[in-house]
Amino acid sequence: MRSMFILVWCGLILLFTCTSSLHDLIHFGAVRFQWDVNPPYLEFFLPFPSDVSRGLLLQKSGHIFAFHFLTILLLMKYKSKFLILLAASTFAALTEFLQLYFHRGGRVFDVGFDLIGILITLGLAILFTISQTNSVSEKY
Repeated sequence: MRSMFILVWCGLILLFTCTSSLHDLIHFGAVRFQWDVNPPYLEFFLPFPSDVSRGLLLQKSGHIFAFHFLTILLLMKYKSKFLILLAASTFAALTEFLQLYFHRGGRVFDVGFDLIGILITLGLAILFTISQTNSVSEKY
């Protein structure tokens, strides 16, 4: 059952990643896929925009939340924090790279926002594990 939740969440991330217009998906429920056979690969390395808007911050928060929740699901299924980090960060990089093929702006800095969600969640999981271990050892 946990695997199904992971697959569904990854599918939702891919849906948001590959739809041609995130605005149309959110506001109108319109899902359109438009394949680009010659994506602009150099756009992947463009810097973070200098004009930071509320919408941009909301979008980056969405990156953090999406991969935070994915990491929680992975933690519920798997034990190895390293493998979870590897799987989630690989998926983050893949989704950003895939955006280039769907007329979307995949960027390296977005992988960084995804990693923030992953690392915060893994860090909290490690702290929680340490505190649980300490509280159990104090009882005995």
